[in-house]
Amino acid sequence: DQSLDKDVFIETTESIRSLQSLDKSLLLLIYQSRYNSEFDNNELSETNQSIAQEFDNLRFKALADQIEKSSELSSAINKFDEHFSSKQKSLNEYIKSNISISNALINISILTYQLNDEANTNDNSSLQTIGFQALLGKINALIFDVVIGEDLQRDSLINDREELKKLGTELQFQNSIEAKSQIIQIINDIDDILTNYQISKKQFNELNSLETAKILNTIEDKYTNHHNKAITESNRFRNALLIYGLCLLIALLFFAWQIRKNYLSLGQQVADRTNEIKLAYDDLQESQEQLIQSEKMASLGQMVAGVAHEINTPLGYVTSNIDILKVNFKDVQRVINMLGETAKEAQKKDRDSKLISKQVSTTIKTYQELEVDVIADESIQLLNDGAYGLSEISKLVTSLKDFARLDRQNTEQINIHDCLNNSVIIASNHIKENNIEVVKEFSDLPKISCFPSKLNQLFLNVITNACQAMKQNQHGKTLTISTHKTNEYLTVCFKDQGCGMDKETQQKMFDPFFTSKEIGEGTGLGLSIAYKIIEAHHGSIKVDSAVDEGTMIEISLPYESKKNNRPPINNNM
Repeated sequence: DQSLDKDVFIETTESIRSLQSLDKSLLLLIYQSRYNSEFDNNELSETNQSIAQEFDNLRFKALADQIEKSSELSSAINKFDEHFSSKQKSLNEYIKSNISISNALINISILTYQLNDEANTNDNSSLQTIGFQALLGKINALIFDVVIGEDLQRDSLINDREELKKLGTELQFQNSIEAKSQIIQIINDIDDILTNYQISKKQFNELNSLETAKILNTIEDKYTNHHNKAITESNRFRNALLIYGLCLLIALLFFAWQIRKNYLSLGQQVADRTNEIKLAYDDLQESQEQLIQSEKMASLGQMVAGVAHEINTPLGYVTSNIDILKVNFKDVQRVINMLGETAKEAQKKDRDSKLISKQVSTTIKTYQELEVDVIADESIQLLNDGAYGLSEISKLVTSLKDFARLDRQNTEQINIHDCLNNSVIIASNHIKENNIEVVKEFSDLPKISCFPSKLNQLFLNVITNACQAMKQNQHGKTLTISTHKTNEYLTVCFKDQGCGMDKETQQKMFDPFFTSKEIGEGTGLGLSIAYKIIEAHHGSIKVDSAVDEGTMIEISLPYESKKNNRPPINNNM
């Protein structure tokens, strides 16, 4: 608090005393300047300016806070400000009139001296015969009274001025045009004295009557009282604070004793509660993983029929090809057996050439009848078709295996397109059942660190919802899946031509167990789990949808894990 600061108090009192000293100096200079032609009146203005600056420093800096707190001090400051403004106005008028009188006095003295000197040098001049020198001496005597501080004999000076004016017109100067001009100048200077004397006298009296010094003493007293009062209040507050501190210390000692009393049992209680919270957290984590896995398996359960169909199709023609191969193999085996018999006969020492020739002839005839070369080409084609069917079955089984795998916190570096392709394969039954065309617009993307199984589930949930949204659409059934990258994120965009969502649905779409589908068609966990998966990857999701216009879902994932730098999840409605 500035009112208690010793340095502020010393600075303020010094400022007040400096004002008192400057005010006394100004009064002394006013006395010294009166009708003093040698006095530099700039000293008056400079001293007054110093008072103004010191006063501004006092009220706007040193006493700024105290003036607001003390009405008496504020009143004294305002009163001095009023007196100072009045004093400044009077001082300006005094300086102006005083300079004019001083200049007139010195001019009259010089001119009368010159005229007397001229009268003494011109013995026959009329200046001596009409008592002109006596008149000038009288005027000088009146002027001298003013200089030494006597009141101006105004009426006498007016009479002398009129007499001088009259004599000036009657005088006949011999070769002295300058003397007449000097008399006219004396008359003009007397007029200046008569005009400015009353003004100068009035302002001089006002400057001496203004009680600025007394007001400064009042300001000092009021400030000292305010300072002493602040110290008293501070001491009272300090004593109260000391008592409060002692009471608080006693209370703290009591509570410390109570805390110490319960410390032994409290430590064990905290440990027990901590263990319970840890167990509850672990159970919650396990439940969340199981919930996600249950939703994943539920999604698989809905697709079992379609997956079985996808497997049966290639499996059917693989089985059919095997049956045909069996028939072909029997025909080829006949030719092979005949060749074997011919070769065996040819290896005998007593071989029968006619029999061998006959067997060769029969074998060639059978070979030609069976068209073995055609059978061989057909068998190779059947084997290729079977291999392709088995590869399709293997691909589907691998996708199911990757999707169903329960992974925890293990991340892998994978190509996001592999996850998208797996999800499209798993959802192929929904896609074919609803006659949906999937358009892939994939960019060249780097691998990212992620949980592959979770991304499979995320993409499958979005694709399944898009297929269901386009189920009843008659105008277009195209699902466009596009990917692109930025500096720190890669983005997967799903755009469908489905029924779209209204604002209310978009606001609740990520809430657990919320669904807009018919009872039995959905659990309401798909998008909620998708939200959790995106959150686990520190990514973002943006949804833009309109009723009967379709939906666009844009998912952004960082290349690397960024726990504290994740864009917000955003719904554009």
